[in-house]
Amino acid sequence: MTAKIDLIAKLTALMPECAREIIKIMREYDVQTAQVYDRSNLPRRVEAFLAAKRIDGCRPKTIKVYRERLKMFMTQCSKPVQAITTDDVREYLAYLVDERHLMDNSVQAHINTLRSFFSWLVDEDNIRKSPMRKIKSLKIDKLRSRHPLTAEQLELVRDGCRGYKEKALVEFLVSSGCRVSEVAGLRVDDIDWRDRKCKVIGKGNKERTVYFSVRAKLMLQLYIAERRGGEALFASSRAPYEPLTDRGIEKMISKLGKRIGMERPLYPHLMRHTFASHALNCGMELTIIQHLLGHSDPKTTLIYAEIDPIRVQYEYNRMIC
Repeated sequence: MTAKIDLIAKLTALMPECAREIIKIMREYDVQTAQVYDRSNLPRRVEAFLAAKRIDGCRPKTIKVYRERLKMFMTQCSKPVQAITTDDVREYLAYLVDERHLMDNSVQAHINTLRSFFSWLVDEDNIRKSPMRKIKSLKIDKLRSRHPLTAEQLELVRDGCRGYKEKALVEFLVSSGCRVSEVAGLRVDDIDWRDRKCKVIGKGNKERTVYFSVRAKLMLQLYIAERRGGEALFASSRAPYEPLTDRGIEKMISKLGKRIGMERPLYPHLMRHTFASHALNCGMELTIIQHLLGHSDPKTTLIYAEIDPIRVQYEYNRMIC
């Protein structure tokens, strides 16, 4: 009612000769004050969220991932945080599937980030309710999503490589079991060519030694010999030959998978799973695989390594008469 009275007062002050008509007309209307939000507060709230995460002790890499996902969300939603609805989130998730063609694992990662962000906004009293409260997590078959490459699929990947750079990257990933961030951090000087090994910095800044195959060594040497410069083991093809980033390596492998027409996405972590499963099926002890992968818990290694059913049957027949 106050808003209506204020509006009538302002209109009659502007047109006093029409005061009677204005009052008569306004009797038929209900007037409410619209809540005006700062349209620029979403980017500021995102930066505040990231700052809070840094204070909480999140790793720089995790902060970077949060930033990239929330930046993508902001390209599709320009509303202030108080006005973002569950429907806005659903439309964004549909965009990730329909236009960005992300797989369930990746979409779920975006859901997790948004859930963390809006939960923080609630805790900070920036919003009353999270628009994520009605967004359900996707049902993902983790074992299926981590199913390693078969021998045939791996050969198709090898055949589809163009140039020594792709060949060297594939062979190094699948024979070392390294994380993509570990590969991105390697320099040519880190490589022990004689013993085919190198030291990498894994999670928690823990250093470990990894090994690579003869084929990987040959492809690496041919790749390094033909390129024009760069100190990184895998460098950009253009000056100043900067090291390939995690994302750059992921894009290379993803494009390779699409080029050869793989039915599922190809990504560096799949090479890591393939390495672990191959090692297990060749008889390598689980503790050794755990060490090579840089896992602190052997249960994690079991998730990575998948036993071949043929080997299960063979071992059974060998033991049971």
